[in-house]
Amino acid sequence: MSRRLPVRRPAFGRLRRLTRRLSLRTRVTLWATMVVAIAMVAAGLGLLLGLQHSMWQDRDSTGRQRLSDVTSLIRHDRLGSLIPSSGGDDDVVEVLDSHGKVRASSDFDTPPGSPSGFPTPLPRRVLAGHPTTLRGLGVGDGGDFRVLARPIRIDGRPSTIVVGVSLAQAEHTLSSLTTGLVIGVPALTALVAWTISLTAGRTLRPVETLRRQAADITATDLHRRLDLPACQDEVHALGATLNDMLARLDDASIAQRRFVADAAHELRSPLTALRAQLEVMSSYPDPDRDPRMAAALLEDTVRLHDLVEGLLALARSEDPARSRSQVARIIDLDEVVLAEVRRQRSLAGADIDARRVSGGRVRGDTEALRCVVRNLLDNARRHADQQVRVTLGERGGIVELTVSDDGSGIPAADRLRVFERFTRLDEARSREAGGSGLGLAIVGKVVTAHGGTARADQDPTPDDGGLGGARLVVRLPAVPPSG
Repeated sequence: MSRRLPVRRPAFGRLRRLTRRLSLRTRVTLWATMVVAIAMVAAGLGLLLGLQHSMWQDRDSTGRQRLSDVTSLIRHDRLGSLIPSSGGDDDVVEVLDSHGKVRASSDFDTPPGSPSGFPTPLPRRVLAGHPTTLRGLGVGDGGDFRVLARPIRIDGRPSTIVVGVSLAQAEHTLSSLTTGLVIGVPALTALVAWTISLTAGRTLRPVETLRRQAADITATDLHRRLDLPACQDEVHALGATLNDMLARLDDASIAQRRFVADAAHELRSPLTALRAQLEVMSSYPDPDRDPRMAAALLEDTVRLHDLVEGLLALARSEDPARSRSQVARIIDLDEVVLAEVRRQRSLAGADIDARRVSGGRVRGDTEALRCVVRNLLDNARRHADQQVRVTLGERGGIVELTVSDDGSGIPAADRLRVFERFTRLDEARSREAGGSGLGLAIVGKVVTAHGGTARADQDPTPDDGGLGGARLVVRLPAVPPSG
């Protein structure tokens, strides 16, 4: 049975997991300092390598020039035992015979016939004409040299010109620069880390202020707002966004409290009436009166049932999971409208004209859209004088459902408010008309969940072909013919 070897995780990954436990300021300082330190080390190494290459190139140029000068002396037969100096003391030139003995030299301490201070035999790379660094030589003042060589014949005998350019000054310069970098890079890194930490702290200070203020805001004081920094930067934008969120939460909280209060009030009225009538029936039985009171109780019970159903429908329309599932099926909205029109015609009330209903296919939840049509027709039938008109059609990828009546209409100032919960206008939306104030609120929520819009308007006058009362328009995205 094979053993499973533990997986080694990269050190960089472990470092990332470790830094996640640190504060944002510390993480920013750490990562920025690390990047700066790596950049400075890379720049320092590049500087050292570039300077070394430049110095080596300069020494090689000096060596080639000396080779040319000595070659010229030999060709003009002016070579003596002492090769003239080039004016500097950092190069050594020797002319060696085939046995490696010195024939001529630029060094007074190396007379002709003495052994050469260069290694014999010379490396092949040097003999091939390639400048090469040789260390620990015994020529000149000793040390490291850039060495070049050129084979030549003198009086028919093979000889070799060898030039060595001292690297002492260049190595001293590189050593001083390396020492400066070793001391300066850590010091500069520490200064950068301190600067970044200070800057990050000052930058994040407004964020910490926003955090503390946000932590102090509870559900009972959502009216409070965060103090925005003076600078128009990302932190200011964050604070403005948080304030907008608090405003929306405050509005939602106010709407929720108002909804609870309105629902309690609406439920209390029929419950109080039911209780009073039941107490009368229990305390004073009367065979002649009880049937009428039972009918009144049934009416209040139906009203209470409709109110509870409306609250449940409104809650379902605001359920995000249900809203996402409402676009799953393709529905022939004209069939839903005509079925609901037939049901409404069986009830007492206004005449419903559905001759302008044509095809319209949408995606959505059948029961939710049926509830929309029912509430629109209930609303129109309750407030119409004699007639309700239903129009359905598709144009430009939009299915438009319009329900109009010949009632008193909706004032312009209240056409947005009628889609709010428990909204009743003074006359057209009174309790005596039988409404709970939830029908159009349900319409607005369901239509919005289906990606559509709902609006209230004024229908044209009869002279212009309309009914003159309220007109409620629902627009939904149509399903393409291929869908």
